[in-house]
Amino acid sequence: MKAEEFEGKNVDQAIEAACRHFNVSPEDLEIEIITHGSTGLFRIGAKKARIRASVKPEVLLRTRKEEAERILKNFLGAAGLEVEFHGEIKDGKILFELKGPDKEYLLARGGAPLNALQYLVNKVVARRQGIGAKIIFDIEGFRKAREQKLIHMAQRAAQQAKKTRKPVELPPMPSHERRLIHLTLRNFPDVETRSKGQGETRRVVVYPRRRRPRKK
Repeated sequence: MKAEEFEGKNVDQAIEAACRHFNVSPEDLEIEIITHGSTGLFRIGAKKARIRASVKPEVLLRTRKEEAERILKNFLGAAGLEVEFHGEIKDGKILFELKGPDKEYLLARGGAPLNALQYLVNKVVARRQGIGAKIIFDIEGFRKAREQKLIHMAQRAAQQAKKTRKPVELPPMPSHERRLIHLTLRNFPDVETRSKGQGETRRVVVYPRRRRPRKK
């Protein structure tokens, strides 16, 4: 969150103004005192105190996690899913591990429902609190296993495109998975990747690179 400036008759009043603005306690703020201000002689030439304040990063992460918990609980309840979750903050990200009798519903179709739920919660939190740390949902290591599967899929597609000299279309996938495909094949010398389609049908196509004619 961007730091903002606040004024008051003294530093304490300026800090109070910052607390009201951000709706936090003084200990949740990072504060830089620009000027302490002065009362002046007989109040003539008095100057206000001025500070620059912002909410501490760890506080932003904590409040973002709490908001995500409320939204996720409401979504799962509205869907009638028996799914429990536990959230933690790690490496600047907010991670949620989901489990319960209905977890398989979220893993159907390559985890499409799980991705949709993650997308919705991120959108709602961003609308309420602004852009910030990404919120990630996982179920029993699904994300890591899916990542490895996509990497292998990309490598096989690259080999096929190189061998047949024809484009290879991969299945439709969300933007973060398409990005992984692009990154995986970015340094492969014989192929290039481009995205194709719109919305839910958007996919990655692996193209063989054109062979340059030999110089005579």
